[in-house]
Amino acid sequence: MWNQGHRDLVLPRVPGHEIAGYDSRSGQLYTVWPGQSCGKCRYCTEGRENLCEEMRIIGFHSDGGFARYVSVPIDSLIPVNEEIDPSFLTFAEPAACVLNALSQFSQQLGERVIIYGGGVLGMMAALVCREQGWFVTVVEQSQEKISGLRSFCDLNSIELCKDTVTADYDMAINCCDSHVAFSLCVTKLRKGGQFAFFSGLEKNEEIETNLLNLIHYKELELYGAYGPKREHMVQAVPFCIRQQKNLAMLIEKILLPQDVESVLPHILSGNSLKYIIDFTGMAEPLHHAFSYRNVEPDNLNKKDDQLSPFLSTILERIKPLEESFRDQAQRKVDHKTKPLGALGRIEKLAVQLSTIKNSLNPKVECKRLFVFAGDHGVVEEGVSAFPSKVTVQMVENFLAGGAAINAFCRQYDIELSIIDMGVNGDFDDHPLLINKKVGHGTSNFAVQKAMSLDEAVLAVENGARVFLEKNETVRCDLVGMGEMGIGNSSSATAIICGATGLSALQVAGRGTGVDDKGLERKTEIIEKALSLHQPENNNGFDLLSKVGGYELGGICGAVLAAASEDCCVVLDGLISTAAGLLAYLICPEVKDYLIAGHKSVEIGQQAALEIMGLEPVIDLDMRLGEGTGSAITMNLVDLACRMMREMSSFEDAGVDSKTV
Repeated sequence: MWNQGHRDLVLPRVPGHEIAGYDSRSGQLYTVWPGQSCGKCRYCTEGRENLCEEMRIIGFHSDGGFARYVSVPIDSLIPVNEEIDPSFLTFAEPAACVLNALSQFSQQLGERVIIYGGGVLGMMAALVCREQGWFVTVVEQSQEKISGLRSFCDLNSIELCKDTVTADYDMAINCCDSHVAFSLCVTKLRKGGQFAFFSGLEKNEEIETNLLNLIHYKELELYGAYGPKREHMVQAVPFCIRQQKNLAMLIEKILLPQDVESVLPHILSGNSLKYIIDFTGMAEPLHHAFSYRNVEPDNLNKKDDQLSPFLSTILERIKPLEESFRDQAQRKVDHKTKPLGALGRIEKLAVQLSTIKNSLNPKVECKRLFVFAGDHGVVEEGVSAFPSKVTVQMVENFLAGGAAINAFCRQYDIELSIIDMGVNGDFDDHPLLINKKVGHGTSNFAVQKAMSLDEAVLAVENGARVFLEKNETVRCDLVGMGEMGIGNSSSATAIICGATGLSALQVAGRGTGVDDKGLERKTEIIEKALSLHQPENNNGFDLLSKVGGYELGGICGAVLAAASEDCCVVLDGLISTAAGLLAYLICPEVKDYLIAGHKSVEIGQQAALEIMGLEPVIDLDMRLGEGTGSAITMNLVDLACRMMREMSSFEDAGVDSKTV
């Protein structure tokens, strides 16, 4: 909830739905069924109160266990009379979820179960199954988890592995949100096998119909399981009492409330098990499977400390341009055979390139253009006129050479590369393709952060590596930045709003061409996201992680790397300008190396350019993206350099400057 939010969550809200505590009056120990059902709807009367039409959940609809006081119906309290450390009762609610899932199955002693996901729920499902006398295999991708859980699994005769070639299992349970794991559950089951659809899946993933047909051909039994009934909470208490020794091995650490936020990044890494928060200050530390690592809580919100050593090195190499050399270049331009300023922006480009290259005869021998591609979870909110699958289709079009940017690069002799930063799809190897994928699309920033801070840093790093790896072969003099990603105009707009303080109403444009209703929806979603996340206006990493996109992070990193190598960068329209703004917020010195390629019809671009003090070179009423405006401008930059080298001065041409 800290990272993702929740559609039904109305802030402010105090979370906490896995509760154990004492009644201060009677001293009675309780755990709490977190549901509050109506008792009247058809599901309640059928004994399926977990599906209540009017269900309210503590920590979601009302303040939960992290609050000073908790108000719940008396029937939600589950008394515990046996000896047990209250810490172990925080496992009761997840254990009850597992018991609900398995209650629908009729398995025989000695049958085989495969579980995908080795987190807390996966291990608890394994323990419940072992208590039933079943043979259990748990598949987990994280080597860190596998190493930490080895003793736990050996003690409980649980097979733990990254993959298995064994098939024909009697039962399968998905205890992670991967659609791949869901698919493997189907394929691993024998005919007539049983599948507990336990964990919800990531949104907007596709599962092949050929795979789903196996449910038909094998006559599989598929059961959904959502939350626990009250009776399962009652059953979970003796389970927790029996399994105290094993549950202790699933606890990372007992925390004080003030330590909670410091461990959340570790939880989000996917490598942690269970942290428990003690509000009494009296809990004794328990053995835990992992030691806390890789988190420096005091530094999480400091912009400088968000830099990895790799990025720090890059930033150290970005130096402001020398004003004295800029003056020399301007003097040379002023003495060309023309009236002062007669070539307008061409003159400014010539001076800038001369200063960047530290040469009064600058030459562009290598031009490159990078198109960074990525998908955006916010598309599910209806902010784009095109579906997200168009991102994959357009990347394939780039690779086939059929897009506008392909034609533009061929025309201007620009080396083109397509970078997969986060497309929700995979591609075959191709000479134009560079794979720097951070993930298969960002999360929906309307309800959660677009990405974790670690992912944001990785996206910037990957973008930087794209430029540097290419530059190792042939040094680049001029680089353009393009992009592709359905939904990225919403992301760019949110970044610009966050940085400038302007409202979405002032900044949002039509992007791919949404109609009036679509624009209204887009504006509403961006305002909601900014209100939810409250990004720091001067922190590029914070903006990127909360409302950005992987391809914007890639452009940002490439911009920084190019500046560190004394290479001029030509931005394109709204999206690459927003990414350039992120780079500027991270390192203001990068401004000297930037050129605003063209004026986009998207009104938000101007707000970003004003912060950086940049002006567009051309205005062709374009809003395509892909780097098309960059490509045209790069040709003009090359022309400006040629003018600087080849155009005569008044003295060289024997022209009286006073008569011109």
